[in-house]
Order: sequence, then structure tokens, then C-alpha cells
Amino acid sequence: MSHINNEYVSSFINFLSEDMDYLELREYAEANNVPIMKTETKEFLKTLVSISKPKSILEIGTAIGYSSLVFSKYSDADITTIELSSEMANIAKDNFKKYDKNINLINDDAEKALTTLNQGFDFVFIDANKSNYKFYFDYVDKYLLNKGGIIVADNILFRGEVCNDDLIEKRKITIVKRLRNFLADITKREDYKTSIVPIGDGLSISYKEI
Repeated sequence: MSHINNEYVSSFINFLSEDMDYLELREYAEANNVPIMKTETKEFLKTLVSISKPKSILEIGTAIGYSSLVFSKYSDADITTIELSSEMANIAKDNFKKYDKNINLINDDAEKALTTLNQGFDFVFIDANKSNYKFYFDYVDKYLLNKGGIIVADNILFRGEVCNDDLIEKRKITIVKRLRNFLADITKREDYKTSIVPIGDGLSISYKEI
């Protein structure tokens, strides 16, 4: 059986796919310790949205707006994004304005903000409070996701801690348990087809069939 070294693969993908999409935002994020999607994750998702051609995208967790800008560049979708931090939201707004993108940003707690939305979405990207992933998924599924829609959750392997008890930091035990429960739940649902993709920090991709 062949074995693939994940660190080598990530480096090779990054070498082949030099990130020229909003490069200065990635450099800002790295310099200021702002978590944004990894380059290999971005490469995967830009292809996914290009193929699925969503008309509407919901993002939970904006940060500085990098992923929203990527989605906007590789799709023609109307985009709504939610960010709790006022500081991050203001930076994201400036970035949207700089790149002349009409993206609807809601600066509020995601659990509250979701209840104010009254439209359906074809594609949902979850990259916020890891402990609340199950709530976000369930709420979106019940009230906001169109039939045939896709829900993607980022960082679901959480630096490998979800996969290996030996890697778990004591202060992260609750997050890891909730992520494990989240993955167990969405992979068993009969109304979705879900795949776990081990790139970046792990992605779950769930397609709503019913």
C-alpha cells in the first residue's frame, strides 16, 4: 500500500499553484495571525464553485474577507457573509470596496444573524466557531439551504486532533469532541451525501439530495 506524506503534498500543491488570488490579503493574514483558508483549500474550493455554479452563497466566518473574494472571483453568485468581530468586519468591508465587490456583510453573532436571513442559498461555507458547527449546519439545512445545495465546513480535522487522541491539547478537548460529533452526524444523514477531504485542515462537503 502506498503512503503519501501530507506535508510534502501540501508543499508541492502550493508550489504548483502559487496563490496569486488577492496575494496581499494572504500576506496580511500571515503577518497578523489572521486565520484564512489554506492555499490548497482555496484551490479546491475555487474549482468546486466553478463546477457547481451557485447563484447564492452564504459564508459563516468572514475574517478579512479573503474567502468571500475568492468565491466572488470564481462564481457569479450573490454572496452574504457573517462576521462577529467588528475589527475584522471593517477590514473585510475595506477589502470588498478596494476590489469593487458587492458582497453583503453582516457584522453580528452568527446564531443571531442566521435568523434574520429569509432567502435560500445554493452553497454554504462554514468557517467560524468550531464548537457551533452542528448548530450552523442544522439551521442552514432546516431553513436556508436550497434543494441540491452544498454545505462545506472548513478545519474539521482541527490540526489532526480530531483523528488522533495523542495530539489533543487539554484546552481543546471540548472543541474536538464537538467536531467529532458533528462529523459523525453529517456522515450518517440519509438526506445528504457527505465526503471528508483531507486537504488543508480538513473539509467536509455535504450535498443535499432531498
